[in-house]
Amino acid sequence: AREENEGLNLNLGLPVDLTLYTRRDTTTGAATAATNTAVAAKSVSRTLAQKVLRPPIRTLLCLLDKLLSLIESPLFHLWSDYIPLKVRQRLTFLAWGMYLPVHKALIGRRTGLHKNVSLEYHALTSVMWWGRLFPVTIKRMRFCLSQLHVWHPPDKYPQWSSIITTNSSSSRGAGVNNKPQNGERYGIHGHLYEVHHEMKRKRTPTGIRKSCSTNTSEAAFEEEGLTVAEMTVTGQYIQHGSRPSEKVIFWIFGGAFLAGDSRGNLGIAEKMGMLCATGEEGGDYDHNNNNSHSNNKDNGENGMRDVFIPDYRLVPEHHLDECWHDITLAYEYLIYERGIKPENVTLVGVSSGGGLVVLLLQALAKAKRDFEERMAVDGRDEAKENGDETGYVPMPAGGVMMGPFVDYTEPKGSMREYIKHDLIVNQSVFDEGIPYLEKVLGCHENRVKASPVYGNFEGLPPLCICVSQHEVVYDQSMILADRAREKGVDVTVGVWKYMCHVFSLLCPFVPEGQESFDFMCEWIRNR
Repeated sequence: AREENEGLNLNLGLPVDLTLYTRRDTTTGAATAATNTAVAAKSVSRTLAQKVLRPPIRTLLCLLDKLLSLIESPLFHLWSDYIPLKVRQRLTFLAWGMYLPVHKALIGRRTGLHKNVSLEYHALTSVMWWGRLFPVTIKRMRFCLSQLHVWHPPDKYPQWSSIITTNSSSSRGAGVNNKPQNGERYGIHGHLYEVHHEMKRKRTPTGIRKSCSTNTSEAAFEEEGLTVAEMTVTGQYIQHGSRPSEKVIFWIFGGAFLAGDSRGNLGIAEKMGMLCATGEEGGDYDHNNNNSHSNNKDNGENGMRDVFIPDYRLVPEHHLDECWHDITLAYEYLIYERGIKPENVTLVGVSSGGGLVVLLLQALAKAKRDFEERMAVDGRDEAKENGDETGYVPMPAGGVMMGPFVDYTEPKGSMREYIKHDLIVNQSVFDEGIPYLEKVLGCHENRVKASPVYGNFEGLPPLCICVSQHEVVYDQSMILADRAREKGVDVTVGVWKYMCHVFSLLCPFVPEGQESFDFMCEWIRNR
């Protein structure tokens, strides 16, 4: 990774790395000594400049940070609660539409990692790079990810024709125009249901607690170590047709377990549900012709997939195990409460959400293996008498991961080196987020045990990984693919060069993001 960086256009093409003057010291021991030796070997004058300029620059940035901390809460509140979503979206794309041609004309291909990336990505690099110079807090991370929906307005989706199906007796409902409509209020095409459901039972052990009593009283939950709140599934469910779709996307948001929320992911998650459209009783929808439809008798639904975006508790207020628990419970809700067939569910995880995809699948696979072992020992008749006839939850159709964050051990390789140029997980985000891994998980052995990349991949369904060769999680994504294949798992990997972490989420701005998004949707359509 370090050698790869030598051939890249770092620091916007500037002759000096400005982060050397601004970032706080987080490396210690041999790593610090090696870094200092390398810098000194390259340029003694640069090291002297750091000693002279770094204190006043850091002091200035510290003062600006203190000032921002005083006004950020009312500013965040004003932007999120008082400015309508449509206005925020229009302002964002108005600013981008004004900047992009200026960048193309005056700067061109001088700021991105490589000249071969799109002009749009060069322009986006020029805008986003500067964030690495300022401290990042959990509060700021959570605010930024809560605004992800601003990047994905409905007019950035494919255009769908509104077709009224004349055959009202069709098995798939009466057409798009007859579906319930509240999506405009939330900036989506479909209808949004807010999920808040108290589960009676947790079937899949996840390492936190085994299962709880079927008694739904809070006292019963507490006897088993679970409260009513911990057994309650919450999130957002997007329905596109007059009736729920047969196939559903189970979307797990990311944010390094520190940030992210279901509401902020509405736009991008719905986009995937729409782009994964197939004729559920006929052929695939033609994405090259927005006015054409499959031969499905009731093509008013267009085979679009509903999307469920569950909430889960975040670090540091909670433990990683509780994130895992919440996602597993949400999957069981989808199967047993909403009645979706497991083979019609596709998991999609973003960054740390990708890690939760693997953890969920590994928990399901382990539960099945344990059940089969009990069947072999006890016999089916005895197991049935003991109420253990259906002792595991079936697997979904597969799992899709965008830049999966799956290794929670000490940072190394691309995770340590590529923060020098990654637009999402930059030096400031790294400095704030990585220390929580040790605080939450503790010693190295616990971090290995918690990392899904070191788990058991036996019995997992097909996986799809979308990653950049130059993003922070590239190394662990490749290890994940290799370890899964060793256990016979069907793994598809899509790799793009010179992109940042989870660049697929930038699909409204850069063509590489849309290409990767289409790649994942094509994989899902084939499940």
